[in-house]
Amino acid sequence: MSFTTIDLKKILWSVSLCFLSGSIYAQTEVSGSLAESSGKPVEFATVALYKSADSTLVKGTVSDSLGRFVFQRVALGQYYVEASFVGYRSQRSQRFTLSTQQPKQQLPTLTLVPTEQSLQTLTVTAKKPLVEQRIDRTVMNIENSILSEGNTALEVLEKAPGVTVDDDGNITLKGKQGATIMINGKLTYLSQKELATLLRGTSSSSLAKVEIITNPSAKYDAAGNSGIINIQLKKNELVGFNGNVYVNAARSRKNRYGAGVNLNYRSARLNVFGSYDHAYRGEKELLSYTRRFRDPGETSPGRISYQHTVTDEPLYTNNFKAGIDYFLNQNNTLGLVMKGNVGTYHNHGNTSNLLQTITNQTLSDARSTNTDDSRWSNISYNLNYTHRFGKEGQEFSSDLDYSSNAFQSNQLLDTRYLNEAGEFTSRRSTRRGDIPSSTYVYVGKADYTHPLGQKAKLETGWKSSYVTVDNEVKYDTLAGTRWVKDLSASNHFKYQETIHAGYLNFNREFGKFSLQAGLRGEYTHTVGQQITSDSTVIRKYFQLFPSVFLSQTFSEKHRLQFSYSRRIERPDYEDLNPFRFFRDPFLYYEGNPFLKPQLTHSLEIGHTFKNFLTTTINYSYTSDVINWMMGQIDSTNTTFQGPQNLKSLINYGISFSASQNPTSWWTTNNFFNVFRNEYKGDQKGGDLNNSITSFTFNSQNSFQLGNGTSMEISGVYNSKSVYGVFRTRAYYVISAGVQKQILNKQGTVKLMANDLFQGRRRVQTARYENLDLNTNIRFDSRVITLSFSYRFGNQNLKMGSSRKSGSDDVQNRVKGQ
Repeated sequence: MSFTTIDLKKILWSVSLCFLSGSIYAQTEVSGSLAESSGKPVEFATVALYKSADSTLVKGTVSDSLGRFVFQRVALGQYYVEASFVGYRSQRSQRFTLSTQQPKQQLPTLTLVPTEQSLQTLTVTAKKPLVEQRIDRTVMNIENSILSEGNTALEVLEKAPGVTVDDDGNITLKGKQGATIMINGKLTYLSQKELATLLRGTSSSSLAKVEIITNPSAKYDAAGNSGIINIQLKKNELVGFNGNVYVNAARSRKNRYGAGVNLNYRSARLNVFGSYDHAYRGEKELLSYTRRFRDPGETSPGRISYQHTVTDEPLYTNNFKAGIDYFLNQNNTLGLVMKGNVGTYHNHGNTSNLLQTITNQTLSDARSTNTDDSRWSNISYNLNYTHRFGKEGQEFSSDLDYSSNAFQSNQLLDTRYLNEAGEFTSRRSTRRGDIPSSTYVYVGKADYTHPLGQKAKLETGWKSSYVTVDNEVKYDTLAGTRWVKDLSASNHFKYQETIHAGYLNFNREFGKFSLQAGLRGEYTHTVGQQITSDSTVIRKYFQLFPSVFLSQTFSEKHRLQFSYSRRIERPDYEDLNPFRFFRDPFLYYEGNPFLKPQLTHSLEIGHTFKNFLTTTINYSYTSDVINWMMGQIDSTNTTFQGPQNLKSLINYGISFSASQNPTSWWTTNNFFNVFRNEYKGDQKGGDLNNSITSFTFNSQNSFQLGNGTSMEISGVYNSKSVYGVFRTRAYYVISAGVQKQILNKQGTVKLMANDLFQGRRRVQTARYENLDLNTNIRFDSRVITLSFSYRFGNQNLKMGSSRKSGSDDVQNRVKGQ
């Protein structure tokens, strides 16, 4: 008989025992009530059930609004109950016995007596560090960070260790692009543009933490060649009615403001929650492009284009969430959540484009006004169910998710030309665009965890997703006073994607050595249809994604880790659509329907010293790497950009992460990463070989100044780097903030300044084949923010056992807005 057969029998036998024991314990029950000496019920007090023999904690719950509590499915035996609540002395019941003759116990009312110490003099402080280094991930706790105030989720990501964000919202992790963004563990299934707008429209006030997982296990989706960044939104676990409100006002080159409210009611059986955030973000950016063009047969540039753009980009966002968790009993939880993000984004740009000969003779002087008015609506629904078996750690969870994403963009590009006297001529070109887009996502997911003894467990699960995308681009040009359809730029693109995935994950501890091995299989079926040109691209493929994690603890000072995983990055839906987006008549972007998915092999070796210093050596090889390439059409003085598959990207480096407390009032977290990127390809007949060794440094510092006052200072430095054909100049960002607790510590006032010295600029060069480009983008990143928040209701007691949604892997490549 094989090992697999024996192991399977053990699992089935264990499952059978769990169901059998569940039927035995199904009729057992312990109930009672809590009251003050006056007879008034004590609601939301903690009630614990202990074994009489050794005082082992068996179960915990809270009393309801009438002071009642109940424990169900309790094994036969002797027990006692203990009740406690802040401001009261703990009370213990008499010992009692559950037996087959007496499976139910109704206990006498327990009377709680107030303590002599006033509740107002009791202060318990527990604050998570800003950055935590865990075995499999780095966690940035945003909830209590001063520097996150008034920012967007995208701006918060820029402060995370090893993370950089460019002006288009592309996110790089440890020097590699292709990070998968999850929100509450769910994929967004948005395009890059739509995801960037969604993150810009998500206020930092709704964020709890950011998790950075560079080598995820087989339990996670295989998407993301550089890893996963999981953004966890705030979730209130306090018992009773509670909430918070906040307002903030900020100034950059434009005004900004935001406000929101979060409400929660939680009892022993029910958790109802809801939140709403509204924000306005004014933004002004300055962009410059210098492009050199060559005449046919010439090796030196003959013409130079100087382009300067000033943008005005007001953004209005509305985020809302509502949900309910119903605790059917101690082992079963049913939940329903609805979330939405609705907003508008306007990009109004004024551009000058001066084209001269190499001897400074003016060939043309164009002035363009580009208006892009966008609006979006992202609504998602989640139905989830969790069942905890009688055996500790044995759990089944399932989720059904549906989301609709609607995006509408209306563009108007008007270009006029000046003569040598600086006067407008009769020459004029005007183009308008109507670009609607819709994405619908359907996801079903189930996960099961089965313990194999005390030191091993088996995880397995299934996930199926179905995504439909409908993008249409309709461009018209103005001929005199009549609009004429531009057939060369208009396009209608439909895309369908179905992915079925299953995984198996095994964990086992052997003393100080631990092993985790997993295998994930994903079948992908995609259909991309060009309605306008009547062409279809169909892809079907099945891929296996193994992962291995090894850990050895040598002593309290030293722990060594090794991990390997294979991952995939599929093209964004928007990248597959070959429609054109014009910034002006001389610069446009277009997609590529023939993009292939990129595949990555990643290895990491890590060492932890005294739980404060973590050193990691990483290596990855990516084939068919997706990269945004630029090209020039010299004859028309035009530059274009679009995604292409390069041959490969090799990334390797070493990073150091340290968390220290130099004094009792100072905590510092520092991250330093040295890495090398090597891009290779043969695009457009050329031989691309672009590589460089780079480094990044991130320092987060918190200071406790006393009397409820604290301060934070952060610094980020990124050296020169490469991305495809581009080389980016080094830049830095320094931010500082201070906060003060007021109103009996229920209110907080914060003042923060982001990018104090306006160091965040994007200065790039690109030299490849005939492409000769310099770029300088000055972001609107220096922001001064003043905010006030106030917490109300019960802020003292948390529910002992909170539900974890099982579908924490749902929405990321539809990117709207």
